[in-house]
Amino acid sequence: MQREMPFFEVVGEPQMVADFLIARLRHEADATVLCWAKRRVRYSISDAAAILGMPKSHLSNILSGKKYLPFDFRIKFQALCGNWAIRQYEDSVCGFVTSRETTEQRRIRELESQIEAMKAA
Repeated sequence: MQREMPFFEVVGEPQMVADFLIARLRHEADATVLCWAKRRVRYSISDAAAILGMPKSHLSNILSGKKYLPFDFRIKFQALCGNWAIRQYEDSVCGFVTSRETTEQRRIRELESQIEAMKAA
């Protein structure tokens, strides 16, 4: 079963950022800064670092382009900010298209997998 991140209680599910903003990004650090700039809840760097479980100096260095956001923090960071800017940037660079699964589609997929598991048992 999928567990929800506690950020969603405050921020809600992350949203997509406008494509014209993603098209202007030059590199991954720009995507991270855009993600932070478009955050829906105005956390301070100290608060965000505490929620993410990293030192605030490290988050400050990431946002100033001196360091990169560790891979295991990407989804947490985007969930905290309430947008998928980093993922959208990666998709644009690689030529992928991410499509959101609606809650109905997700529920149908889960029920179908449960039916298959019951048939296999």
